This record gives sequence, structure tokens and C-alpha cells, in this order.
Amino acid sequence: MDLQRNTIDAIIALLVFLTVSVSVNCLTFDVTKYGGKPNSDISQALAVAWKDACAAPSSAKIVIPKGLYKLRKGYFMGPCKSPIEFELEGTLQAPSTANGFQKGDGWVTFERINKLSVYGSGTFDGQGKNSWGTQCARTNYCGQLPVNIRLNYVTNSVIKSVTSLNSKQFHYIVYGGENLSFKNVKIIAPEDSWTTDGIHIGRSTNITVTDSIIKTGDDCISIGDGTKKLTITRVTCGPGHGISVGSLGRYNNELPVQSIYVRDCTFKGSTNGVRIKTWQGSQDSIATDMHFENLMMYNVQNPIIIDQEYCPWNTCNNVKEKPSRVKLSKVSFKNIRGTSATAVGVKLICGGYSCQNVEISGIDLKYNGNGPTKSVCKNVKPMVSGYVNPAVCKQVELVVEPEHRRETPLVIFQSNLAESLHKNQIVLKALSNAWKQACASPTQSELRIPKGTFKLKRATLNGPCKAPIKINLQGTLQAPSDPAGFKDGDGWVTFERIDKLTLMGGGSFDGQGKGVWGKHCSQGQYCSKLPINVRFDYVTNSIIQDVISRDSKQFHINVLGGQNITFSRVRVDAPEDSANTDGIHIGRSNGVNIIDSIIQTGDDCVSLGDGSKQITVRNVTCGPGHGFSIGSLGKYKDEKPVEGVLFKGCTMKNTMNGVRIKTWPDSTDGLASNMHFEDINMENVGNPILIDQEYCPWNNCNKKVPSKIKLSNVSFKNIHGTTTSSIAINLICSSGYPCQNVAVENIDLKYNGPEGRITSQCKNVKPKTIGKQNPPPCIAI
Repeated sequence: MDLQRNTIDAIIALLVFLTVSVSVNCLTFDVTKYGGKPNSDISQALAVAWKDACAAPSSAKIVIPKGLYKLRKGYFMGPCKSPIEFELEGTLQAPSTANGFQKGDGWVTFERINKLSVYGSGTFDGQGKNSWGTQCARTNYCGQLPVNIRLNYVTNSVIKSVTSLNSKQFHYIVYGGENLSFKNVKIIAPEDSWTTDGIHIGRSTNITVTDSIIKTGDDCISIGDGTKKLTITRVTCGPGHGISVGSLGRYNNELPVQSIYVRDCTFKGSTNGVRIKTWQGSQDSIATDMHFENLMMYNVQNPIIIDQEYCPWNTCNNVKEKPSRVKLSKVSFKNIRGTSATAVGVKLICGGYSCQNVEISGIDLKYNGNGPTKSVCKNVKPMVSGYVNPAVCKQVELVVEPEHRRETPLVIFQSNLAESLHKNQIVLKALSNAWKQACASPTQSELRIPKGTFKLKRATLNGPCKAPIKINLQGTLQAPSDPAGFKDGDGWVTFERIDKLTLMGGGSFDGQGKGVWGKHCSQGQYCSKLPINVRFDYVTNSIIQDVISRDSKQFHINVLGGQNITFSRVRVDAPEDSANTDGIHIGRSNGVNIIDSIIQTGDDCVSLGDGSKQITVRNVTCGPGHGFSIGSLGKYKDEKPVEGVLFKGCTMKNTMNGVRIKTWPDSTDGLASNMHFEDINMENVGNPILIDQEYCPWNNCNKKVPSKIKLSNVSFKNIHGTTTSSIAINLICSSGYPCQNVAVENIDLKYNGPEGRITSQCKNVKPKTIGKQNPPPCIAI
């Protein structure tokens, strides 16, 4: 009997050993070791695995390996004793019918769990196709359909890289959550899938959604009452109904919505863009501090909309004459551009309380149909700045000031070039006088330079001005070929201390720099005597669009002390042998965007100096040139931190470098963090991915003393193409302050030279590698 008992105990011990494997970091619970098999129902096996993992005294991980696994319903309840991971590499498949589900159910529910990580390359397949034709929202049948994944009272957690496919109802619901992040998730369903919001968030705080793709039949992301501190960045939405705050006000005792940030997102073919919607006849409530910035719209209906008369399917006839009582305030729409599928591109319909502190800036939406883009407004007087198309809320402006006072174009030149004998003096004087008049105008004015070539010795256009000002440059301004008379740091054309400037028109600034490029000015300190083509010093809330900088003697465009500036469809044009001609250089500025532009020059296409914060470079083509550079940093005393930089969706052709961070050895103390390079295509590029903390051109520095610039939170993601360098990834960090939190993800670079196989190397850094790695991960040197 004792022998039999000992045998049984040994078998049990062996089963436990086989079921639970112990790694260095956590206990692993593989569902297949609990009897779960591919192509069969694993509901029971997964439930037992969860129970064991949740009770584990140290970090635990549930693993669902590759394969198809059927799951009737999954309910994963906490609290758990330790952090827990849910690694999904296979596909969990829901029943094709909704039988057995009750109102509010989730097919997969995680509840009251702290420190949960759901990740992997797998899929939650809701099999919702048979449910979508019910048009459930009209019939109140939706409540009986399960949400794909519910996250109830989940805190300090992350959902990463998994896919939600064909949900019967919402894909994700977050309720009562705190400090929860969605990263690199995919949500996929056809546009005719009814009421399949991608991610719905309610009564939750500190939620982030980043770097994700959402294609569905309803709102890509919807934001319910009680949502606070939500950040949505780099999300692609479409098809779908856009990103919506609301609907709000339908139910009693709704909680305020506060601090919503939607930035750097792309919308493709969606029914709406960014939207705030509240019900007519609603209860009292508040939604405030909501900001939508740096967004691209491609054939989007209703790109910008506030709808406080929201009433789908005429379900609120009994209160239709009663206004919404949800108070909206502190709302901004900034730097939103693209194409609209509807003639009305901006629609601001506010309720009984009137919207307060609504700001519109840097909008350029073109209607895909016939005629111009329009706007509609009701019960709102937005603050409008920068270039705005369509003109917003004309009816409100007409009430404020008479039509004849709204805009006074000031034509400074006539295109009759026969009068060109004294063109230098005439142009300079005319430009100065016109600027003085325009800047003093109490209402918005336009300063127009028609087609033709006009010589200009130098111009400094100073503010502050009394009202927004537009410069319509249709012709070419031409600089002297001789740089004599310019001093250190001068600009040939300088805009200074101006708020709400729009510079546009398709014209050119021709710097005539050919005669100075052969002097290798940087080596002889000659560069500083050469003028920058166009300087923007302390310019704010402005847009530079559809202009060309050509053949500058030094940098083409320099931004210093700027805030909320957008460069859109700008072209920089100079040959690759034009020394020290950075395309756009930014320093000590906040909120600068460079989008949809082409830069061909002899130095960095875009360079970022110290104090650059919240800089976005998107859809820019660079080459020839020296690539995109953060730095050089650390050469001077008292440099300011660099923070929040994104290069995304760019193309580099025949450049000397790709994406680069460079700091000087023997530098002063400094910081640079949160710098991201994503979705970059390289064609015949040298040094595609480079961190160089031993930057020392012409060997005029002490390399024995390490750089004291601290680099952290750096990512290189989805970079592919061809390189002329056998060392494609070269991460040379400081021995004094090694780089921290560097990620290299999904890199595919092919070497087209004779020096053997493609490689990568690292020094004083241990990067995290994710996904495809070509070249292979770093070799330490």
C-alpha cells in the first residue's frame, strides 16, 4: 500500500513538473500541458491554467502556443498574487453564435487584475459575421452580443501586439481601468460590421493607445463618461467611424470627461474623423481639455465635428427640441490636413451651454468633390489662427465685424517686370512698407508677392503684429550672390516675434549660394558669416506651406524659439556638394511639425538642436543629403534637453546617413529622450541607423573624455530598404552614460556593396530587439 502511494505521489510530482515550467523570470503555464489541444475546445484547460497561474507566489505566464483553439467563454478573475502574463501565439476562436451570452458579457473577460500583460502574435477571433446583419443598435439587440475582450478594473497593465478579429460587438471595453496601455494592437473587421467599436473606454484613468491599426465598422476608439488622462498617438483608423468622445449625456449621473489627447494619427476612408458627440435633451455633465493635433485625413467624411445634437435613428424625438446640457470647453483642433469626402469639412454644432475656448489652427482640408470645402457652426465662437481651410465660422465673424473689415489684402508688387531698373531698392522699400502696414492692421491681412523674379538684398520682418498675417509668395525672391555685409547668425530673410503667420503661395527663396559652397566653411569657421536663407525667430502658431528654399548659402530654414509651427509641402532644393546647407534646423522650440515635404541638399535634411521638444517629421523625402539628425549635442554650455521627437513614414534616397543621433565627446551635461524613428524606407543609404556619441568632425575634440549627454527611450522601428554600408546598425553610446531603453524592432536592410555580409555593432548599449532583425542583433565592440 505504501509502495502504491509513493508511486502515485511520484506521478503527481512528475505531472506538476511537466505542467509548470520554471524560468528565470516567471512560472510558465502552457495550456497544452493542461489537456488543451489545437482544433478543440480548451475552455476547461484554460480555466484551470488561469487558476493555477493566478495563485502562483511569483510572476506567472500562461502560454497559448500556435494553432487554432476553440473557446466557449473565458472569464479570468483576480486579484492574483503576483504579476501575470497571458501570451497568445495561436488563435482563440469564439462560437459563431451568441447563444448563452447575457447583456454586457465579454467573450474573454479579465477582471480585477493588477500587472497583467496580454501579448503575442496571436488573435482573438470573435466570429461575428452572423451577428452584424441584425443592425443591433436600432433594435437594442446589441446588448445580447458579447464584447470580444473586456478589461474590468484592470490596473498597471499592457495589451501588446495581439489582434482582435471580427468581434460580434465592441472589440475591447475598458471599464474602471487605471494605468493601462495598448501598444501595437490590430483590430480588424469589415466596415459593415455593426456596432463593433475598436476600443471603448469608460470611467478609466491614464489610458494610452499607441502605434496601432484599427479597421472596423464603428468608432475606431470611443470615449465614454468618466474617462480622464487618455492619450492616443500614432493610430491608423479606417474603415470605421473615426475617433469619438461620446456619445455623452444619454444616462443619469455621468462622470466628467477630462484631458483627452489625440495626436499623430491617420484616418483613411472613415465615416468621421475626430468627433465629440452628445445627446439632445441630455443630463448635466462636463467634458473639458480635449485636444486633436497633427492628424492626416484621406477621403474622410466629416473630418472635424462637434455634434451636440446627436440623435441616431431619431431615437430622441421626445427631447429633440431640448438642447444638450453637456458643457464642452478647452477643445483644440490643430494641424489637421488631407482630403474630405464631404463638402463640410469642419462642423461645430454646440449645445445649450455653447462651447467655450474652442481653438482652430493649421487646418488644410480639401474637398474631393466639386467646389470648396465648407464649415458650419452653431453656438460657438472659435479662436482661429494660422492657415485655415475651410474658413471657419464665417457667420460668427460677420457678427463680430463688418464684411469690408474682415480681410484687407495688401498687394506689394505688380507683375509688370518692365519697371526693373532699380528693382533692388524698389523691392526692399516696397516690402518694408507693406509689412509695416500689414503688421499694424487690426484685422487679418494678406501681403502678396506675384509671379516674377525680384531681387532682395535683405529683409527682417518684425512683430508682434496686431492680427494674423498671411504672406502669399507666388514669385521668386532672389538674394545677392555675394555674402558681403552679413554677420554671424544673420538670416537673408528673417521673420521675428510673430504670432499667427501664414507663409504660402508656391514661390521661392533663391539664396544664390553656388559661389560659396566650395570653401568648406565649417572647417574654417567661415560658415557663420554666411546668411541662412529663411530664419523664423520666436514665431508661434504659424504655418509655412507650399514654398521653396533654393541654393542657400548656409542653412535653408532655421527655427529658434518657435512654438506650434507646421511646415507642410515645403521643398528644399540644393545640390549634394552644397556644404553646410541643412534643410530645416530646429532649436529651442516646442511643437514643430514637418510634413509632406521634399528636401534635397548637401547636409542634414532635418537637424534638431538642443531644446527641441515635441517635434514630428512625417512623410518627408530626404536625399541627397546627410539624413535626419538629432544633434550634434553637447558642444556648448547650458544646452537644453531634447524630448519627444518622432520621425515617421519618411523616405531616404542616396543619403550619406539615415537616421542619426550625434553628441560630442568631452561634452557638457545634457539629456535627450523619447526619440523615435518609425516606418522609414531607405534606398541606397549609408549608415542607415546610427547613434554616434563620439562625433568629432575634423578631429578637433578630445575623444578620450566620454560624452555626458544621457540618451534614453530611443526606438528604431519598421526600417527597411538598401544600404551602402556593411555596418547597417551602429550604436556607439557613451562609456560615461550608456544609452538606456533602446529598442530595435522589425529591421530589414539589404547591403548592396562588396564588403561581405551586413552587420550591426554596439558599444555601451544593450538594445531590446523585437521582430525581424536584418542585420542580426548587435555585436558588442
